Amino acid sequence: MNKSKIIKTGKTVLNIEANAISKLSKGLDNEFYKAVSLIISLKGKLIVSGVGKSGNIAAKLAASFTSTGVPSVFLNPVDASHGDMGIVNKEDILIALSNSGESHELSDLLDFAKKRQIKIISITSNKNSLLSKNSDITLLLPKHKEADKFNTIPTTSTTLSLSLGDALCCSVLDIRNFDKKSFKELHPGGKIGKKLKTLNEIMDRDIPTIDDKASIKDAVLIMTEKKYGCAVMIDKNKRIKGILTDGDLRRSINQIELNDNVKSIIKNKPITAKKNYLISSAVALMNKNAITSLIIADRNIPIGIVNLKQCIDNE
Repeated sequence: MNKSKIIKTGKTVLNIEANAISKLSKGLDNEFYKAVSLIISLKGKLIVSGVGKSGNIAAKLAASFTSTGVPSVFLNPVDASHGDMGIVNKEDILIALSNSGESHELSDLLDFAKKRQIKIISITSNKNSLLSKNSDITLLLPKHKEADKFNTIPTTSTTLSLSLGDALCCSVLDIRNFDKKSFKELHPGGKIGKKLKTLNEIMDRDIPTIDDKASIKDAVLIMTEKKYGCAVMIDKNKRIKGILTDGDLRRSINQIELNDNVKSIIKNKPITAKKNYLISSAVALMNKNAITSLIIADRNIPIGIVNLKQCIDNE
């Protein structure tokens, strides 16, 4: 095997597909806007269909839309012709993928959708194809060559279809009232679910607090009991006035007496975060400020506390 030749081939394939995506991006027009607008108005579900490699892309797009809160299913057109057409309802929207636009397996599904006045969005390279002519909206792929040496294997065409589908999904997501919390509710497990965890889910509500009359000794006892290496000073309205850390104690050890008022060494502005702060962001915040515990506050009232290890274990 020739190492340099293999790498060169790989780069050629990637460049061919990257250039095709660039052409696709530049060519987005009013049809794309109409497609996004139609999906936003969806009252039923998205039916995404395609044959062969286009079918694989269709299945992925259906999964992407579903994971972002748009009810979607992949429907194999061959199965549709043998009884599965019953899943299609009048309020649905059909997205059909075919590079040539002439996949005969789609014919029955297209006829069924047309008879029931179901809106059809097509993704194809052929504007004069049967698929395009039967669609309400045609998202046309730019002229391209497949990335293999025979210009035959579905490579560039499937990459374009996937990219265009992703662009549709993300554009719809951008418009809808769908935030990280909504996304997490649909992804409770796995790495994605863990990545979207917030401080509210892991914070300890038993906060080491002291008042402004506390002595350094009082603060040390609270810090030892709660095991967070800090004590939060609050006023009579329970608002944060400052924080004392074990680091502050070490730096002041030669200048203090245990019965001194804690205000003599306390910091006035502790680092705080809101309860909906992502755990990954909290880790970054603590590392940036060289702290090992973080106060969670609501309108300057402490409502929880976490430490760095706890966050890393849940990140």
